[in-house]
Amino acid sequence: MTTYQEYIQQNEDRDGIRFSWNVWPSSRLEATRMVVPLGSLFTPLKERVDLPPLQYDPILCSRQTCRAVLNPFCQVDYRAKLWSCNFCYQRNQFPQQYSAISEQHQPAEIIPQFSTVEYIIARATCHPPVYLIVLDTCMEDEDLQAVKESLQMSLSLLPPNALIGLITFGKMVQVHELGCEGCSKSYVFRGTKDLSAKQIQEMLGIGRAVNPQARQAHTPQGPQQHYQLPANRFLQPVHRCDMSLTDLLGELQRDPWPVSQGKRPLRSTGVALSIAVGLLECTYPNTGARIMLFIGGPCTQGPGMVVGDELKNPIRSHHDIEKDSCKYMKKAMKHYESLANRAANNGHVIDVYSCALDQTGLHEMKFCPNFSGGHMVMGDSFNTSLFKQTFQRVFSKDMKGEFKMGFGATLEVKTSRELKVSGAIGSCVSLGTKSQCVSDTELGMGGTCQWKMCGLYPNSTIAIFFEVVNQHNAPIPQGGRGYIQYISQYQHSSGQRRVRVTTVARNVKNLEIIIRKIQILSVSLLTSRSILNSCSTCEDRNSCKYLTTVQMRPHTTDICSTEKT
Repeated sequence: MTTYQEYIQQNEDRDGIRFSWNVWPSSRLEATRMVVPLGSLFTPLKERVDLPPLQYDPILCSRQTCRAVLNPFCQVDYRAKLWSCNFCYQRNQFPQQYSAISEQHQPAEIIPQFSTVEYIIARATCHPPVYLIVLDTCMEDEDLQAVKESLQMSLSLLPPNALIGLITFGKMVQVHELGCEGCSKSYVFRGTKDLSAKQIQEMLGIGRAVNPQARQAHTPQGPQQHYQLPANRFLQPVHRCDMSLTDLLGELQRDPWPVSQGKRPLRSTGVALSIAVGLLECTYPNTGARIMLFIGGPCTQGPGMVVGDELKNPIRSHHDIEKDSCKYMKKAMKHYESLANRAANNGHVIDVYSCALDQTGLHEMKFCPNFSGGHMVMGDSFNTSLFKQTFQRVFSKDMKGEFKMGFGATLEVKTSRELKVSGAIGSCVSLGTKSQCVSDTELGMGGTCQWKMCGLYPNSTIAIFFEVVNQHNAPIPQGGRGYIQYISQYQHSSGQRRVRVTTVARNVKNLEIIIRKIQILSVSLLTSRSILNSCSTCEDRNSCKYLTTVQMRPHTTDICSTEKT
């Protein structure tokens, strides 16, 4: 017979969800006595070999304020062909294609072991991912050659229909045309002037792709179609430009602008990244895309500048940050945060690959991978096996030969009446979607039940925090159940639009039973995320230290007492 711990472990392996408490309190007062918040660690794309995608759209609750997805916890009337939503108790009619269902012939989404199901939205627009390389040419020749070889290798790993582009930068920023016959062409921009997406579009003379979200309603209609590509000389399918891009990378030389003795190279990282974000923003909004930034030193001019070009002036140190005596930091952070928000709002990922012996300004650029779900890789040199192997892992594939990555994901969390969503902490941005299940108490990115996760991987995990609604004088009845549904919509690496739905239930018990059902690892991770989030948004460092002390002391005491129990 399966023990309770084995049952919980099976559920965690199947659904990719781990709660801080495996049974829930019956009232808000009991929840506060637990000290550790009620939360979950959710991995949307947890790898499952036994999860074949369903080739049809999910069935939604007909109540407009609910719209939960049919799941194994719904009550089904097979005779009347009706199902009752376990979130709002609305009775819904099954569509015509479900007319043959019975207790012996059940659709997958109501079978108990399929609490997680994945749907392929067959009528959604199918479009390939976009990869835009942004390469620093101020680095040493040895490093530049190593990066070029790694990029040439990556071309063979990309699907033939994937779109690819190249931007290089030093003192100036160059946007390269691809597929040109006989000669190389590029548009050159000053590295000291920022440009809007509209200005970039006008200067480059490029068309705008039809927004795939605008071409489909909430429930897409019409057969699945391939994405209609705009006339764009700068982002071309790999199968058309792989040879010319390989040659172009091979011909790239170090930035020709001379560097005086005692000076740093003039590096326009901020403007180059801004042009990359603007290029994708005006051509492929709300489409899966990756900006892959390779830098070998700090930005020394223009927007995003983190240090001057005089070598006698060192880059800010930890002590400078602590004393708030950094000349360029706040302005640079504001610039990169703005770019990160623009990229995230359009579903674009920003990866930062930084290899240098000195600092390159990653502290100022942290918003780019944090908001967009991108990679941040730091090393000593691009010419090391460590970087080369790490870069190859970005393009790793599963057993089906498909990339282990998703694009442009949105996560929506629905709760039954007993709970409300307080917020989320992870590589995501809030979509500001209000609903009945959104709590007034915010923890992390709160005030919403939907978040955007531009980059999604099998190990991407987001922390979701909840609040118990019932007051102490009207608690949830003992033996009752609460439900949570996680709906993840994302662009698969194949170009398909998919929806993965995970629905879980947990029992409501009194405090004495709850403390025996604690998940020590989950508690540690959720608490750590909560503290780090508070510290990162708190400017008063003394307040941060006080917060850490106050939060860690009761957690340690409670966990130790629970272990004894």
